Amino acid sequence: MQVFVGIWRPTEAWHAMSKPARTAYLSKVSAATRLRLGSKAESIAWVENVNAESAERTQFFCVWRFPDEAMGKHYLAVLADHQWNDYFATESFYGAPKTPFDVMTKHVML
Repeated sequence: MQVFVGIWRPTEAWHAMSKPARTAYLSKVSAATRLRLGSKAESIAWVENVNAESAERTQFFCVWRFPDEAMGKHYLAVLADHQWNDYFATESFYGAPKTPFDVMTKHVML
């Protein structure tokens, strides 16, 4: 299993689009995502960041659970195929969940 976190904020190109164009674009990306990922991808949460200290850099984020790393790559490919990064400044993180002890041990071993 992989946990995927995507963070983003709209760019000027997004703000320049009309609301109907934005709606059409997001509908297209959503449909492509469902088609490409299927039922094995679990959308955990979609969030608007309310932390004032970071909201300017990261306005939105999502959390997914994927059965394997390949599905995370497929998701990023869907976004790339639809020029997501033309409209949003993004960062993505994914990996297999670990225990707090395992992650803190990695910190020690750096």
